[in-house]
Amino acid sequence: MKFKRVYSGAPWERLAGYCRAVKAGKTILVGGTVAFGDDGEPFEPGDAYAQTLRCLEIIEQALKQLGEDRTRIIATRMYTTDMDLWPKIAQAHKKFFKKHRPTTMLLEVSRLIRSEYIIEIEAEARSSKSARHG
Repeated sequence: MKFKRVYSGAPWERLAGYCRAVKAGKTILVGGTVAFGDDGEPFEPGDAYAQTLRCLEIIEQALKQLGEDRTRIIATRMYTTDMDLWPKIAQAHKKFFKKHRPTTMLLEVSRLIRSEYIIEIEAEARSSKSARHG
């Protein structure tokens, strides 16, 4: 099976030795994604709605590098540091996916990699085409 990997430029990819997304056959896994800006710093600290949308946008950017888009996502797994924020998280998730709703889950965790992040999302997608090169 061929593998194709893509990177988002998050500072932790290089430090921890991982990629943003990997495509194996028709399966695409997008690793845990926090809402970082173009400068690598936290995006809109404290804003659950904005951070959720930003995480999903970063995920879609990775999918686009693999020739796919958000409509290929079949599952999201979300982790928040404050479950009281779930209505804003859910609102942003619903807005992003519109008619292409994946399965999902939302768990509360004690903390993420930096205190400014309140949401982290990972995704699973299925491609209509197989990986061609690794």
